[in-house]
This record gives sequence, structure tokens and C-alpha cells, in this order.
Amino acid sequence: MASSTLSLPISLLSYLAVFTPVVAADGPIAATWSSTMFGPDGPWPAVEVTMGSEQKIAMYPGREFQSFVLTSDYCNQNSTIPCYANQAGLYNDAQSQIETTGSTGQIQYASNPDYMLGVDVLGAKTKSWIDAVEFGGQTIENVSLALVEKSYMSYPNGQWYPLTVGCLGIGAPLTINQSFSNSFGPAINASLIPGYLFAHDTIKSNSFGMHIGSANPRMPGSFYFGGYDQNRVLGEVLTFSDDYTKQITLKDISIKVVDGSSPWEFESLGGLLASGNSSINSGGVQVAVDGCSPYLSLPKSTCDAIAGNLPVTYNEDLGLYFWKTDDPKYTQIINSPSVLEFVFIGGSNTKNVSISVPFRHLNLTLTAPLVEQATQYFPCYTGPAKSYTLGRAFLQDAFVGANWMAKSWWLAQAPGPNIPSPSVIELENGDSSIKASTNDWKESWSGSWKALSPDEVESSATVSAPSATVTSDQTTATAVPAGLSTGAQAGIGVGVSVAGLAIIGALVFFFIRRRKAAAPPSDGAESSAAYTAHDNPEQGYYAPVKNPSSPGMTEASTATSGQPQSAVLYNQPYPPQQYPQQYGQPYPQPYPQPYPQQYLQPYGQVYSTELPAVGNTPTELPGSTIYDPHLLDGTQVYGPQQGHIPMQVPPQVPQSPQAPQPPPHSPQSPSHGTAQSPTHNQSGQT
Repeated sequence: MASSTLSLPISLLSYLAVFTPVVAADGPIAATWSSTMFGPDGPWPAVEVTMGSEQKIAMYPGREFQSFVLTSDYCNQNSTIPCYANQAGLYNDAQSQIETTGSTGQIQYASNPDYMLGVDVLGAKTKSWIDAVEFGGQTIENVSLALVEKSYMSYPNGQWYPLTVGCLGIGAPLTINQSFSNSFGPAINASLIPGYLFAHDTIKSNSFGMHIGSANPRMPGSFYFGGYDQNRVLGEVLTFSDDYTKQITLKDISIKVVDGSSPWEFESLGGLLASGNSSINSGGVQVAVDGCSPYLSLPKSTCDAIAGNLPVTYNEDLGLYFWKTDDPKYTQIINSPSVLEFVFIGGSNTKNVSISVPFRHLNLTLTAPLVEQATQYFPCYTGPAKSYTLGRAFLQDAFVGANWMAKSWWLAQAPGPNIPSPSVIELENGDSSIKASTNDWKESWSGSWKALSPDEVESSATVSAPSATVTSDQTTATAVPAGLSTGAQAGIGVGVSVAGLAIIGALVFFFIRRRKAAAPPSDGAESSAAYTAHDNPEQGYYAPVKNPSSPGMTEASTATSGQPQSAVLYNQPYPPQQYPQQYGQPYPQPYPQPYPQQYLQPYGQVYSTELPAVGNTPTELPGSTIYDPHLLDGTQVYGPQQGHIPMQVPPQVPQSPQAPQPPPHSPQSPSHGTAQSPTHNQSGQT
């Protein structure tokens, strides 16, 4: 009787613990970083996302507006070389159609493939697409994608080399989603990841914070939508307006020795940016920061001035510099506290702010298909580019973030390998500034470089870098808003206590019931039921899928429009997986859903779309059954202005590799407008 009386409250408590819904607290959404590094010119860290239902893909974060994704058709072009893009994963658009998660969304626009600012990407236009994307445990419906099937990186030797990893869209100024006009009706909206999370109240601001980390020494990356890790921000913070790829002023570049004896005859050498180039004055040059591009794309005169102080040779085919690894100065430079310092002009135009990149991070590796055998190189790039650009080689040691709705973005020094545990700060919608940590940058590199002694320098001794212990890992940190009150802390404590009691009650209840169920029957017969554990093999993240019947596939012998004879193409060495032909075309979207205007454009200049509609009400793309379209309408693109007429964008002028000019800016997308002229050596219509 006593046992029966006791079981009721325990079972009730167990029911409440197990079945009471828990409302997740709002906070920044952290990226999941891949445990693998990628790229034939890094290697580089990348984040993992899931597209459609189960397609896990690694991507470099850094693109504004659309995410550029390599498809499974990318590797169907040639049977002579491996498919290097398989390592990061390829998106199968035909599979997404079969699973009814993806389609063209009736978007007719096809962007140029040149999604990197620091190198030329040539070939066929992309195909606009929409699909669900899971990022950091959150599902974003109808994400704006650009599918890349026949585009390549072009180098000074005329060769086109294959791409290996796509680039993830991280938002755009004043943009909740992206609108596309079409010839048959209202504009079509596609989601941008942080705008969707913000519109659905998952995060408090349409923002991001990023430090990509590095492979050597291993530094885990940090990326958040809705906030940033304060421990990734050191020193003075540069604040700019509009989009983060907007060109800023680089005033100078210097070589400096931070500690110990110098491997050069100087401790510090400045003036390298303008050295040997009378066209560069004391005001410096305009550069862009781009997470999609790999190199330091700078004037050749600048690269030559830096290289003149390094044991390197220039490779004309690739426009890069190869380290002389047998030179004693090589190990002394890359393993000592020696840095390349980038000096920027602050927002007030009166104060200079410096970001240092140690030479250890500028000792990168080239692999196939760019070279036949692994080669160490210095990533100053002199080939054709849309603009002078500081890419991932720079972002190993720089923090970049933005609050899109506040039209603000930030650039600051990032730490070395000794990174404290994350201190995540949540950004509010109107925040236009961030606060750096008080951590010491030099100390963050302690144990990861070796200060040279005078004897080592004089004897040209070979120097090895110590093995640093990375104090942070790839795990996701839980964001807690700063400054919790005592009452809030007490509430959390009470909640945890109640939850603990509920779990204990549930365990006791089920343990008692299990014992009763396991009791032997009165006739003494033993139960023959036994638990058998099964150990399923873990599914590989990047299992390649070949789909010969995908829309737009070409035969191996068919040349891409505008493609030179020397283009490097792919093969797909895996057995084909056939799909029915009836799925070859995108699913129609027969039910346009116009929504009321919710997001008005607060500024006179339109920033929030790459391709404006003309006098139409945007049409929302249907999502899953849990999708709430009323929060994602994209009409903030136009605000109260009706019948908006798009501005004409002048065609691009062919640019010299030595002196690239800024790309044309459309009013809808600074630096990344989709209304672009065809790329050089590439066919297509404007």
C-alpha cells in the first residue's frame, strides 16, 4: 500500500520532467566547424551545414547574399583527374528535388560565377536555387543559393583550375531576405540565414562575428550569428559602414620583429605598400576583406617589396611566391616572433590601427591540382582580381563582424593559439559598436614561436617552432547574456535544482517498474528476453553522389562556353546513381503568396536586394509545414516606395592585373551586385 502511495507522485514528477515542453533561450547561434581543413592553397578551416534533408557540406564563411555551392555535376566533366571537391561535399540538386526540399523557386536570375574578389573565377553562370539549410541546429527555409557547375579559378598562366569548396552567405546590409524579379509575376523572395533567424526571433540582431582560425598552428574557428566571442577581439576596433566587403584604406605594410633577435638587419621595416610604385601615395590603397578569397591580392610592386626581404622565388604561372625551404633564414623567419603588419586608417581618418599576421601563418601549402607535389608558399598574389583583397591568409589573424540592420561592420586583431574559453556577447538590433577583450596579443602566441638568440642569427641555425598547446577546442559555447542579475541567477539555480529532482524522480520510478517487470514468474521460469546492442557504422559526412541525369549535365567532351583548351576538369570515379527522368525539372510553385509590407526601408538608398522587382509585390516561397512565412517577406527591400525602377549598372571595364579597380556597385548590393557584366573570357548575357 505504501509502495502504491509513493509511486503516484514519482510518476507524476517523471511525467512533468519528460513531457513538459522546454522553451529554448534566445542567444547567438554558433557554427559547427569541420574537423578537416580544405583547399589546395591553405589548408583552410570551414564550417559545416546540412542542405536539404541529409546533405552535409563544408563551406568557407564570407559571402554576402547568396551562398555559392558546388554541385555533384561539377565532377562529371572529365575522367582523367580526381574530384578534389568531394572532400568538402557536393550538393545534389536532383536529390533535393526528389526529397521535395529544393527547387529553382521559379527564380530566373543567373549570377556570374565570380564570387571571389581576390582571384578570377570564370566559366558558366550559376543557377539560382532554394533549399532548407541547417546551421548550428537551426533550420532556415528557402535559403538563397547559387549552384556552381562549370566555373573555375583562372591563374596568370591561362590555366583554369577547379574549385574545391563553396562559400556560405552570411547576410547583407539592411536585408532580411533576397528578392528576385521575374518575367511572369511578382518578385520571389529567398532567405538569407541571419535575416531569417532574426525575423523568427531566434537571434536578437541580424548580425555575425567571425574569426576563421588556422591550420598551423591549429586554432579553432569562431563564428556566430547574432553575436560574437569577445575573446576573439583584441586591441583597437575599426568600425565601418555598409557591407564588410566594401573597400577600406590600407595605409601601409611593414615587417616587424616582436621579440628576440631579428633574422634581418632591421627590427622594423615600413613603406612596403608603396615601395617601387609612384602611383601609390601616402594615402595608401583601397582594399576589400573577403572570406571567400584565399590570398593577399596586392599590387605586384608591393608583393615584390615584401618578397625582397624573404627567401622566396616568384612563380609566374600562379602569380605566387614559393619559399626556399632549404635556406636557413626560412625557418628563422617563419618560426620566430616576426610578423607582417597591416596598417589601416581608422574611421576618424586620424588614427592608424594595425593588424599583425605572423609569418608562421604565411607559410602555407600548395597541393594538387595547383602543383604536382606539396610546396610551401608565401600567399601574396599578383594575378588578375576584381580588387585588391585581403582574403583568408589575412583573416587567420583578424576578427570581422557586422550588424547588418545597423549598417555597421568591424575589423580587429584576433588572438594567437592561446585562446581563452569563449565569452559570447549577444548583439542587440541597434548595436553599432563592439567591445574588445583585455587579453594580450603577444601572450596569446606564447609557446607557438621561438624568440631568436644572437648566436642563432649569426650562425644561420635552423630553428624549429615549439609545439603549442591549444587551449580552446571546436565545441560550441553556450552564450549567456552579460550582466545577469542576482534574481536571474537565483532563478537559474532553482530551475536547475527542480530539473535535477525531476530526473532523479524519473530514474527511481522507471527503476522500480523495471524491477517489477523483470521479476521471475511464480512458476520459476526465467525470462529469455535479452537486450542486444547494435553498432551501426557511422555515416560518412561527405559520401559522394553522382547523378548523370541531373538537369544541365554535359558530356565529358562538351566544352564549357568560353572555356580554354587548357582548362582543368573533373572526373567522378564513383558508380552512377540513376534518378528517374520525371524529376529532371524543378517543382513548380503554383501558389504565390503575397504578404503585407512589414520591413520598411529606413534609408533612401536601397541595399537589400541584388535584383529588384519592378512594381510588384514580393511573393514568398512556400516552406515546410512548420515554416512561418509571415515573418519572412522581404518587402523591406522597397519600403513605402512603390513602382521602384532599378538603376542601370555600367558594364565592367577590363582591368589590369597590376592595378585592379573597384567593381561596379549596384544600389542594391554594395560590392556584390548581381547585375554585373559578363566576366572576361566568359560568355553570357548581362
